Amino acid sequence: MKLTLFFSLLLLTLSAQADWQHWQDEAATGALLLADDQGDITAATLLDTDAQITVSGPLARVTLTQRFHNPSQQFREGRYLFPLPENAAVDGMVLTIGDRRIVGRIDRKAEAEKTYRQARASGKKASLVSQQRPNLFSTAVANIAPGETVQVELHYQQTLDVDGRRFQLRLPLTLTPRFTPATEMPHPLDSLLRNTVANPGGTAEAGTASIHIDLDAGNRLATLGSPSHAIHSQRHGRRYTITPKAGPVPMDRDLLLNWELEDTGEPLATSFYEQIDGEHYALLMVVPPDTGQATTLPRETLFIIDSSGSMGGAPMRQAKASLQLALQRLKPGDRFNITDFDSQHTLLFEQPATVNDSSRQQAQDFVDSLQASGGTHMLPALSATLGQPTSDGYLRQVIFITDGAVGNENGIFQALHQQLGEARLFTVGIGSAPNSHFMTRAAQFGRGSFTYINDQNQVQQGMDTLFRRLESPLMRNLQVALPDSIVAEHWPQKLPDLYAGEPLLVAMKLSGPADQITVSGYSDKHWQQPVTLPATSNHPGTASLWARRKIADLMDRITLGAPETDIAPQITAVALRHQLVSRYTSFIAVEETVSRPAYEPLLQDTVRNQAPHGTAWPSTATPAPLLWRLAGLMMIVCLLLWLRQRRLNHGTA
Repeated sequence: MKLTLFFSLLLLTLSAQADWQHWQDEAATGALLLADDQGDITAATLLDTDAQITVSGPLARVTLTQRFHNPSQQFREGRYLFPLPENAAVDGMVLTIGDRRIVGRIDRKAEAEKTYRQARASGKKASLVSQQRPNLFSTAVANIAPGETVQVELHYQQTLDVDGRRFQLRLPLTLTPRFTPATEMPHPLDSLLRNTVANPGGTAEAGTASIHIDLDAGNRLATLGSPSHAIHSQRHGRRYTITPKAGPVPMDRDLLLNWELEDTGEPLATSFYEQIDGEHYALLMVVPPDTGQATTLPRETLFIIDSSGSMGGAPMRQAKASLQLALQRLKPGDRFNITDFDSQHTLLFEQPATVNDSSRQQAQDFVDSLQASGGTHMLPALSATLGQPTSDGYLRQVIFITDGAVGNENGIFQALHQQLGEARLFTVGIGSAPNSHFMTRAAQFGRGSFTYINDQNQVQQGMDTLFRRLESPLMRNLQVALPDSIVAEHWPQKLPDLYAGEPLLVAMKLSGPADQITVSGYSDKHWQQPVTLPATSNHPGTASLWARRKIADLMDRITLGAPETDIAPQITAVALRHQLVSRYTSFIAVEETVSRPAYEPLLQDTVRNQAPHGTAWPSTATPAPLLWRLAGLMMIVCLLLWLRQRRLNHGTA
């Protein structure tokens, strides 16, 4: 019986601990999480939400304010979890409790966490904002008094989804919990979210959201609309104000806003400006014209194909078919070469050859002969490919097709850094488990993109989509010129070539005020355009984007082998200066007055979100805490039956 009791208590403890442990790994939209020490959930009431959004070209600056009420009779610690788009970053937080307003300050992460723990233990109101994942931030709020109202104000910015001249803004307002079949163990948070979203009992559901958008797209709009909500818009010069027609809207779906810039058949260059504490920041956006209205550039395409043993079977057949398709799409007069590698590597030609009937046939025969065998020796093949002589006047593209995971990522990154030159690298991951981290980072170092094809039956379709895009390089040799008296630190430092549907964003910190910059490049002829810096206008988020780009570059230096002890202080300095949450920094806010008496316990709770519009929650998923408890009961029953059978056996012996 002691063993039975032990198993029972262990399972119940694991159930309670697992819930809280996983809440920090996932998020409910706008959720103030509060749970007691038994793992039971009580709901804080979400009173209302307000979103103020300022869009400057490809940037959106969002101030999201949500008010919660603690309906319980105990002091509570809350965990406020907020999912953001992948490219968003939190750079401000204000906590208001009653009539007290606590502005978060950025600090080194370890110091901020220590300050929060000390404040929580001493009974002071405090808040801590930390980055859990690139798209997930948590705010801890300590010592919320019974009956108090808490207002959490988050400031974040994001770069928008851009496809050519088409832009999309998404404001997350709800979530869709994931469900698993009843025969499988669900993630503990999935059960929690199912309860907090769909449970018909308890407190009121999430309220409504008031939304106001100020849009400066940088140019006249061809279209403006929302597929999610009916909207009302007013134009003021090149600015627009947008609100939902219905006023405050239910928080049962994300808000989507789409717009498209007018297309004149010429590249669009526009700029945005922000001044902070006497420092000057600018963002340059260059959008190429539609593919059909521009002459594409001559290309030199270098293919690298992995024929190691792990590519055997369907992956090798499909990769070969995709490469044959790519060879058919090469245009006469373009240049190309193929590198095959396994334990060794082989180049089809000693140097890139001109596309004609003879060279194409040689390449097709070479690809047909490939057989999968040997190891994945990637670095020598990459170095040999990049070491081929360049062809003047041609845009070099490297297409790297592999399924292999490698352990020498930093060596490959260093080779790219040293040898890539003006070329662009596009990685293609084939198979069920490619090293997607390596391939994504390699493409970023190569100013290209990563295509992940996890369904082997879709290799040809994915490659076809990639090559269609690569066949539309529109501008190269881009340059940005400033007045002689102005110096700029800009990111990216090396400007990439422009492809159809791929705008260029250059974030700059200027040494002084400038009224004009000039951007130039080459398509079928030289192109140059002066761009006026709108110094009389202020576009929030411009400075933060520059800081984020600089931090990303510093992180790349660590990847390339620079000591983290040298780089981390530089990242910390930029993050502290621009109030950005990063790997090394967090927000902390502490009220000096003690709110919770030492004899009062500190508990925890959650907010129930509104179910997404048009969804019916399936009943196939079993809440995780219930599953844990059922498992515990089954174990107890089995153990009791075993003990009973053992006594019976001894009695008959």
